[in-house]
Amino acid sequence: MSKFKDYFPDKQWWRYSMFIAFTAAILYALFFLIKNLNVIAAVLLSGLSSISSALTPLFIGLVLTYLLSPLVDIINKKIMSKIMFTNPKDPVKLEKVAKTRRLVSVIITYIIIIAIIVVIIYAFSVLIFGQFVFSGIDSMIDALVNYVSTYEESITTWIAGLPEMGLTEYVQEFANRGMLWLSSHFSVGGTISRITQIGGSIVNLAIGTIVSIYILMDKDFFVRLWRKFLHLVLPQKANAILTETLSDINSVLSAFIRGALLDSLIIAILSSIALSILGLDFAVFIGCFAGIANVIPYFGPVLGMIPAFIVGAFTDGLTQGILAVAALLIVQQIDCNLIYPKIVGSTTGLHPLFVLLAVSVAGYYGGIIGMILAVPLAGIVQTFIIKWVQSKESKQRAQMERQGTSSDSDTYQS
Repeated sequence: MSKFKDYFPDKQWWRYSMFIAFTAAILYALFFLIKNLNVIAAVLLSGLSSISSALTPLFIGLVLTYLLSPLVDIINKKIMSKIMFTNPKDPVKLEKVAKTRRLVSVIITYIIIIAIIVVIIYAFSVLIFGQFVFSGIDSMIDALVNYVSTYEESITTWIAGLPEMGLTEYVQEFANRGMLWLSSHFSVGGTISRITQIGGSIVNLAIGTIVSIYILMDKDFFVRLWRKFLHLVLPQKANAILTETLSDINSVLSAFIRGALLDSLIIAILSSIALSILGLDFAVFIGCFAGIANVIPYFGPVLGMIPAFIVGAFTDGLTQGILAVAALLIVQQIDCNLIYPKIVGSTTGLHPLFVLLAVSVAGYYGGIIGMILAVPLAGIVQTFIIKWVQSKESKQRAQMERQGTSSDSDTYQS
C-alpha cells in the first residue's frame, strides 16, 4: 500500500482521475451527438427557419433600403436641397428642414416606384385583356384552323409515329404528374394553404416597406448606430477589416446593379427596334417589358417573349407571333454572349469569360437564384482573392527588403 501511495501521490492521483472523467464525458457527448445527429440537425434547422421567418420583414426592408437609397440620395441632394434651402447658421432649423427634406425624398421615391409598377401592370393588362382577347379571338381561331388544315397530313404522321419513338409513355407520365400537381395544389387544403402563403407574403412586404421607409428617413442615425455597435463589439483591427470587407462587397453589388440596369436598357432599345421593324403593335412597350424581364436570367427572356407572341398572333396571325419571338431570341443571344458579359464584367471587374462560367456553374447548382447571384458573388470572391494576393506580395516585398538591408549591413561590417 505504501508503494502504491509512493507511485501516486494524492494530488497527482486527483489530477489523473479528473482527466479520465473529463475525457470520458467528452467521448460520451460526442457519441450522443453522432447518434442523434439527425434529430439535432432537424431541431437546429427548425429553429433557424423560425428565426428567418420572423425576420423576413426586416430582410425585405434592408433589401429595399439598399436598392432605393441611391435614388433617395439623388432626389435629396439634386432636387430637394434646392427647393427646401435654409440658412445654415440656424442649426435647429437646419436639422428640421434636413429631416423634412429627407422624408419628402423618400415619399417621392416610393411614388415613382409605385407609379412604374402600376403603369406596367395596367399597360400589360390592357394589352392582354383589354384589346386582344375580345377583338382578336376569332382571327386567332381561324388561324389555328388554317394551320391545322395545312399541316394535317404531317401532324397525323407525326402522331402515328409517337409509339415507335417511345413518347407516349413520357406524355402519359407527364399528364399523370400534371394531374397530381393540380390535385395537390388546387384542393381545398392546398388552396387555403396558398391563400395563407400569399397573405403572409403581402403582410411581410408591407411591413418590410414600412421598415425601409424608417431606415431611409434616418439613414445617418442607423449608420452611426451600426458603427458604434461594431466599435463596442469588435477589436479595432477586426472592426477595420470588417468595414473594409463590407465596403468592397457594397462596391461590387452596386456595380453589378448598375451593369444589370444598363444591360436591361440596351435590351429594351434593341427589342423595341427589332419589333418595330417587324411592324408589331406596341413594339416599344413590349421591348421595354422585355428589357425589364431580362433582369431574371433565362426565365426573364422567355417571360418577355410572351406578350410579343400574343400581340403578333392576335393581330397578324401565328407567323407574325413566331417572327416576333424569333427577333427577341436573336436579341437575347446577342445579349447573353456579347453584351451582358461585357457590360456586367466591366462594371464588376470580371472578365466576360468568367461571367459566362459563373452564370453557367451557379445556374447548374443553384437554379434561377444561383444565376441571379452568380455575378455579384463571383465579383466578391475575385475581390477577396485580389486582396489576398496583394497582401502576400506586400509581405514578400517587405521580407525581401529586410533581407536586403541585413545583407548590406553585414557587408558594411565586414
